[in-house]
Amino acid sequence: MALTLAACAGAGEPVPAAAPVSPSPAPVAAQSPAPASTQQQATPQVAVAAPIAGVRGLMGLTREAIGARLGQAGFVRRDGPAEVLRFRGRMCLLDVFVYREADNTQRVTHVDARTLQGRPTPPDPCLDSLEKEKKG
Repeated sequence: MALTLAACAGAGEPVPAAAPVSPSPAPVAAQSPAPASTQQQATPQVAVAAPIAGVRGLMGLTREAIGARLGQAGFVRRDGPAEVLRFRGRMCLLDVFVYREADNTQRVTHVDARTLQGRPTPPDPCLDSLEKEKKG
């Protein structure tokens, strides 16, 4: 490699070698104990993301998570790697499409909603009503 670098640098001109860099030790902050009057057991704060509302919050959930959120589907249709889970409420039907992935996990990829008369309806209000019915 040195010969290649020397050839690139020009004929007869020496190529300076890079000086080795030694890591410097990281500075250590001095810690003094807090006075006894202010010492308390600190509870670590853990940030928990709020669940995404509406149908967007269903996307990517596992089949088990959907069951925990909406209860047992009233109808299940299996079609190859896909399943359609149908949840029926007082106002609408919600079809949740779940596909089996390469690792055998089943995840939600699509959601449709319709009225009890079969007309398409926005899925978010349908999902909201189903969740309220489940809570009772």
